[in-house]
Amino acid sequence: MITKTKGWFIRQTPMLADLAERELEILDQVSESMDLRRRTRVWEPRDPASTIYIVRAGILKLSKTNDEGRELTLGFYTRDQLVGELGVVNEAPHDTTCEAYEDTQLLAIPKDDFVKLMMRHAPLAMRMIRLVGERRQKLENRVESLLFKSAHSRLAALFLDLGDGFGVRDSRGRIVNLKLTHKEIASLIGATRETVSFAILDLRKDGLIQTEGKRVILIDEPRLRALRDA
Repeated sequence: MITKTKGWFIRQTPMLADLAERELEILDQVSESMDLRRRTRVWEPRDPASTIYIVRAGILKLSKTNDEGRELTLGFYTRDQLVGELGVVNEAPHDTTCEAYEDTQLLAIPKDDFVKLMMRHAPLAMRMIRLVGERRQKLENRVESLLFKSAHSRLAALFLDLGDGFGVRDSRGRIVNLKLTHKEIASLIGATRETVSFAILDLRKDGLIQTEGKRVILIDEPRLRALRDA
């Protein structure tokens, strides 16, 4: 039987939960648990894309830096989410940076073993295709937003997206349970830190959000969606 720690997590991961017992055992044999301290890099540009990672605990940050050294944050990934998915459809090395945003535990699966599993299990292959497509569409939407939307609209879109991934509801609304500085928010929406500070102040004055330290509370999501879509 598979071990309780790693095997239990494999069974609980939605991407892998319907695999047969033998396939679960193979994953347990070939995978490796990794404990990373905050800011430890999982990969850097030009590293081979030879491993698929699933977040067991903590948060990963994916980013890209241009020739001038300006960073654009592409996303954050937390428990049960898979990263490195492009490795299964592309032989090219990574062109991004992935690092632990906080202390993080990963399950690392060699790409070749994961691809073999996909070839034997059509539903897993379909889920991977869907994941790649959804993330590509999300990036295309972000590019469109960067080109054509105001900073306020981009900020509303970001908060709603983070609310979906990291939101915890309370009596005030939905708390985005991810502590971000204004500089980090700026790198997510392609704006300056000063622009982000003024935009957040405007959203607070208009009653759309509240702030609590580095956390944001979504107070009026219908109006945030209207601003996002404007």
